[in-house]
Amino acid sequence: MLGKETKFRPEEAETIIGEGVKVDGIFNAFGNVVIKGELTGSLATENDLSVQEKGRVEANVKAKNATISGEIKGNMSVEEKVELSATARVLGDINCRVLAINEGATLNGRCKVGEGGFKDKKNKSKEIEEEEVLE
Repeated sequence: MLGKETKFRPEEAETIIGEGVKVDGIFNAFGNVVIKGELTGSLATENDLSVQEKGRVEANVKAKNATISGEIKGNMSVEEKVELSATARVLGDINCRVLAINEGATLNGRCKVGEGGFKDKKNKSKEIEEEEVLE
């Protein structure tokens, strides 16, 4: 996937947390996830995550790719690419291979980007601990 543009298509989503919906707890998914509402706790998906403009996540996040247009309060561990749109607000650390930040996005946290940025499941050591949540 490196070097290729990753475009997430909402119609490919397997799970959608809609506007007005609030989820609290541990959220694990295998497919693509779209957040239009609110999620608090933890979020992990084996595929792509899209946090829409009105979406709010207060959780540590694990995903293959992530496109953020809304708000995340928590650390992100993403296998491939994180894209922050102009309306994105992230308060937390990002650990990924590729990071794209559009003008207007807000990021308050540490970033670990590049080949050494993401450690797969075989290599448990991480520069950024997932349990660390910014308040």
